[in-house]
Order: sequence, then structure tokens, then C-alpha cells
Amino acid sequence: MTSGEIQQALPSIALAHLFYEYGKLDAMIKEGYNEPGDEFYAYFLDLLYITADFVYEDYVDDYDVARWYFSNRAMVEYYRLCRTYGCAHGLKLKDNPYMREAERFVESAMDLGNSYGYGWYLNTKVGHEWASGIVFRTDCYFDGEMELLEALLSIRQWFEVGVQRLRKKLAEEQQQAAPRYMEVMAA
Repeated sequence: MTSGEIQQALPSIALAHLFYEYGKLDAMIKEGYNEPGDEFYAYFLDLLYITADFVYEDYVDDYDVARWYFSNRAMVEYYRLCRTYGCAHGLKLKDNPYMREAERFVESAMDLGNSYGYGWYLNTKVGHEWASGIVFRTDCYFDGEMELLEALLSIRQWFEVGVQRLRKKLAEEQQQAAPRYMEVMAA
């Protein structure tokens, strides 16, 4: 193997390491990426579909713009739980600390460093199966492929942990409220 071939294979090794860190190496291997390769962009496009439970892609040829939508079951569930928490505490969505925490995390994760040629926004709706998600747009100058994959993997992981944390909080509050309710009813 020449030094040029090694340099071309290094990004695929970095991708394998990234997916290993987030527990998705088996999914990467299942896609057929089980050895280093030199087709980084092909890796990137295929691996985007592993980073989320639902991925939609649209390409506008006239403007050389790709539009993506990434959603996860945990993200949708998290925003449903945020609404439950907000109702229990009489909070508007903008005042809900769990909503703000998620928004801050996503904003931080989607800051792709020195990359350019992209834009995004977060949907926090819950009206259908994939209502919550990230709308992501790139143009021909986008150069943050690795950063995007890492951002999407970290966002997925954050929401999975966030759902567990918020479920626990709601369950604790419900347990605390039950004895008070019984006391009021008995009086």
C-alpha cells in the first residue's frame, strides 16, 4: 500500500472509530463497510442513514442544494414528554427547562466548526411519528461531512438518555403527587 492509498483510507478508519464510539459500528459493518476504503463520500452518504431512525433526502439540481430531514424515535418521545412536563407545571414551551436544554444541546452539536455551506433548524412538533427532527440543507460548498455524522450521532444519543431522564422525573413527580391527592380526597 502506498502512502497515498493510506491517506485515502484514513477517513474511513476515522469513520469506523466514530461509529464505534457511539455503538453503531455493527450497523456500519452491516452496510458493507467492514474494511478501509477510499470512497469517503460514498461512506458518508450511506452512513447518514444509520445516524437517525428516519432520514429523508431531497436534491434540487437547479440550485445544487441537498435537503435532509433527520428524526429519531427518542427525539419525538422527548418532546412529547416535555409537553407532559410543561402541562403538569403550567409552563409554556419556551419556558420549559427541558425544551431549552435540548435546544442548547442541538445548537451546540450542529455547530460544525469551520465547516460552511450548510444551514439547519430544529422541529419540536409531536403531531406524527417523525414530527420532531432536524431539517438540514447543504450546498455544493459543504465540507463538514465528518462533523455532521458526529453531530447526528451525539444528538441521537443525547435524546435517548434525555427520554430516560425525563421519564424518571415525571414518574417521581407522579409518585409524590399521589399521596397529596389522597390526603385532599380524604379531607
